[in-house]
Amino acid sequence: MTNKSKVENKFQYIPPKNDFKGLIIAFIIFLLFILFWYHALFQIKFTKTSWFDIMGTFFILEFLYTGLFITCHDAMHGVITHRYRRLNYVIGYVCFSAYAWFDYRYMYEKHWRHHKHTGIVNDDPDYHNGRSIGFFSWYLHFLWEYASIKQAIKMTIWVSTLLLIFSVPLINILTYMLVCGLCSSFRLFYFGTYIPHRPEMINGKFEKTMPWEKSKSSNLNRLISFLCCYHFDYHWEHHRWPYAPWWDLWKCKEIMKKMNHL
Repeated sequence: MTNKSKVENKFQYIPPKNDFKGLIIAFIIFLLFILFWYHALFQIKFTKTSWFDIMGTFFILEFLYTGLFITCHDAMHGVITHRYRRLNYVIGYVCFSAYAWFDYRYMYEKHWRHHKHTGIVNDDPDYHNGRSIGFFSWYLHFLWEYASIKQAIKMTIWVSTLLLIFSVPLINILTYMLVCGLCSSFRLFYFGTYIPHRPEMINGKFEKTMPWEKSKSSNLNRLISFLCCYHFDYHWEHHRWPYAPWWDLWKCKEIMKKMNHL
């Protein structure tokens, strides 16, 4: 065994021994999301509600949208519960539906293509289109890769139901579903795709491939990292230990710091 292998074994990440914490965290995020979503759509009146409530609800709900997607992400990795694998599917299905009626199977297939073909144009759905690494062109390509006709139909039916049957004001839907959801996708894309997987420029040209080993990872402290994107900025660590839940990625970061100091 090489010295490098000995070091890696010494500082190897160990997954949680039971599922309780993962299930509780997923439940809390989902419950908070539902509560704030209900308040945003059914209780806020833009002509009567204080702007403190309107804006505060927006920022909290956007953060919870992000947390909901991260929960879906952990479900796809099977790390919300290690013991009951199919329960991850149920949680992921419910949370993806609540987020924007994404299809779990479709997202699962796309996401694991990202892990298997990280940083390869046309094979990695998260990666840029091979022509431009500009933020907005990459972001639009990213959205296009994950959108589907099935999702569009579901969203149309859902929005129509909210408008016509539940009489939810259009401005509430636009503000707290469309804009909140887009802001959340911006956050997820920026911290989880654009920054970690953006290729380096060499002689005026960007690298064509970016395998996960070249992924970048932030050095933000634990609290700021959580507030930015639920530790998703510790992205090299996520690819190195894909079986670590989001709330344990800071431990993976600490492991890497110890390894780098040897």
